[in-house]
Amino acid sequence: MSEDAGKVNQTETKGKDIQMPDFAEVWKEIYYNNESDWARALKGFIGTETFVALLDKTLEQYLAYNKVSRQQMEKLSEKGINPTKKDVARVAELVISMEEKIDMMEFQLFDNFNKMTDSLLKMAEYQGKIRDEIVSLKKEIALIKNKLDKQENTAGEAKTGSGRSSKQKAAEPKPKKT
Repeated sequence: MSEDAGKVNQTETKGKDIQMPDFAEVWKEIYYNNESDWARALKGFIGTETFVALLDKTLEQYLAYNKVSRQQMEKLSEKGINPTKKDVARVAELVISMEEKIDMMEFQLFDNFNKMTDSLLKMAEYQGKIRDEIVSLKKEIALIKNKLDKQENTAGEAKTGSGRSSKQKAAEPKPKKT
């Protein structure tokens, strides 16, 4: 039924129908017809000195604009509260140099600690040797003292062979010679 209704509508409206062209198809046709002409024209223009000069001028203008823009941003950021790239770079350099100095100080500190521990170990070893020498000297002194005591005792006994001490002999009267 819908087919019959569609035929009826077409026959009734044939005289009244306005046919619209398909713009996509028209555009495709124009594009394909003109593509080779435009390509040849652009290739010819790109190969000229005028195009190179135009590119140079465009590049120079872009760089000049970029430089001015960067300078304006730096001036604006200097007056603002946000740090600039230069500020951050300067702080980073300071931090790096401080870290290097801290590393050097740490290395020197550890080197000094190593030297001090070596010195303390040598001192402790030397003190141990001195202590041993003192102990051996005390033993030698004790032996010498014992030998002296023995010699005094033997000398005292030899003098007091008769059982009297030298003080007793001095106190006795001497026999008179006749």
